[in-house]
Amino acid sequence: MAGSGATGGTGGRRLIGWKAIGLFLSCTERTARRWEADRGMPVHRIPGGGRSSVWASVDELRQWLQGLPSEIQETLRAEAGSDTAASDAAAASLQEPSRRTRWLVAALLVLGLILVAGVAWNTAWRSPPAVAVTGGPYDDDPQAREAYMTARFELATRSAESLSAAQRGFRLLVESYPDRAAGWSGLADTLLLLREFGSMGDEVAYPQAERAARTALALDPKLADAWLDQAFVVWWWHGDPSTAFRDFDIALQLDPHSAKALHWYATALYAHGDYEKSLRTIARARALDPNSRAIVADEAWLRFGAGERSAAVATLERLVNDDRAFEASHFYLAHAYLIMGRDADFLREAKLAAELRRQAEAIDVLSLAEQRFLSAGRQAMLGQLSDSEAQRFEHGTGSAVVVAEYRALANDREGMLSWLATAASHHDHNLPTLRGYPEFAAYRSDPAFVKVLQRLP
Repeated sequence: MAGSGATGGTGGRRLIGWKAIGLFLSCTERTARRWEADRGMPVHRIPGGGRSSVWASVDELRQWLQGLPSEIQETLRAEAGSDTAASDAAAASLQEPSRRTRWLVAALLVLGLILVAGVAWNTAWRSPPAVAVTGGPYDDDPQAREAYMTARFELATRSAESLSAAQRGFRLLVESYPDRAAGWSGLADTLLLLREFGSMGDEVAYPQAERAARTALALDPKLADAWLDQAFVVWWWHGDPSTAFRDFDIALQLDPHSAKALHWYATALYAHGDYEKSLRTIARARALDPNSRAIVADEAWLRFGAGERSAAVATLERLVNDDRAFEASHFYLAHAYLIMGRDADFLREAKLAAELRRQAEAIDVLSLAEQRFLSAGRQAMLGQLSDSEAQRFEHGTGSAVVVAEYRALANDREGMLSWLATAASHHDHNLPTLRGYPEFAAYRSDPAFVKVLQRLP
C-alpha cells in the first residue's frame, strides 16, 4: 500500500492528513476515521490544527496492524475491501452493469448493517446500565478464569515481583485467548506499572503497552480500561493532551465510577498544570477507593506540588511507616526530601525505592551520589546525579528533563535551560509534563522558563 507523506520525527515516514492515511490503508477517509475512534488506530493531531489536522506514522500503523489478532486483521481487510470495491464499482458502472448491480446490493446490505449497528450503539450508549453485570471474560474456562483473577490480584499488589507474575499471567492468557480484550488490557496495565514499580524502562514499556491497549480496543471498543491505558500512553509517552484527555473522557463515560480512571486522569491533569481540577478529581477517586495506597500516595504528591508541603510529607511518612514494602511512598518522599534540602533523608528513601524496584543501576548511582555528598556536600551530590543521568541520556535510556531537574535544584539556571533546550530538540517524552515538576517551582516566574512552558502542548 502506498500514500503521500513526509519523513522525520517519530516512526519514520509520516502520512499527513486523512486522505494519505486512507490511501496507505487502502480504505476511505471515513473508514480511517472510524478505525481511529473504534479500533484504537494510532493517529496524532497537529497542535492547533483542529481534529481534521492529523498525521500518522507508517511504522506505527504497521505495528498496530501486525499486533492485532488474525481475526481482527481479516475484519479490517474486509472493511477496506468493501471501500475499494465500492469505488471500483462506481468507476466501472457504465461498462459492467451486472457487476454494478451486485455491488449496489452489497452496498445496501452493508449500509443496513451499519444502520443497525448505529442504532444498537446509540441505544447502548444512551440507555442506563444494567442493574447487575453477570459473567466475566473467561467464565467459560475455569482454568483461564483462575489465571485471569490471579493476574489481576498480582497487578493490584504493585510490587516488582507481583507485576512480573502478572505480566506472565496476562501473556499466557492473550496467547491462549487472543480474541478477548480483557487479557490485552490487563497486559497493558501491567506494562505501564512495571515502569513505575519495576525495572522496565519507559522505552520498552510504553510501546508494548500501547500495542496491547490498541489490540484491546480493536476487540472491544467499549472497554473502559483499554481507553484508559491508551490515554495514559498518549499523554505520558506521546505528550498529546488533546487526544489523551479525549480518551480519558471516553473511559470515564464508559465507567464513571472507576476510581482507577479518576486516579490516572487526576495525575495527567496535574502534569498538564490544572492543579485545582486534579486535586478535586483525585479526591473523588479516593472517596471511591479509600483503601488504595497508590491513590493516597499520589494525592499526597499532588498536594506537595500544589504547595501543601508539610501535610503531604506527613502523609507520605505515615505511608512509609505503615507499609515499608510499597515503593511509591518511598519514591515520592525521596523527591520531596530532595526538594526541601533534606539530602541524607533523600538518599535513604531513594535507595529503598530503587531496591524495591530491583534497579541495580539506580542503586549504584545513588551510592556514588552518597559518597559525593559525604565528601563534598549537596552541590557535589547534585553534580554526580546530573552526570549519571546525562550519561544515561547519551545511551538512550535517560532523560534530559531529569538532568534539568538536578541543575534547577543546584541553582544552575543556565544549565537547567540548556538541558531543557536539549529535551525539546530531542523530543524528550517527559517535557510535555514539565508543569507537574515541583523541582522547577523556583523558576516558574523566570521569563526564560515561562517561554519553555508556553511552547508546551
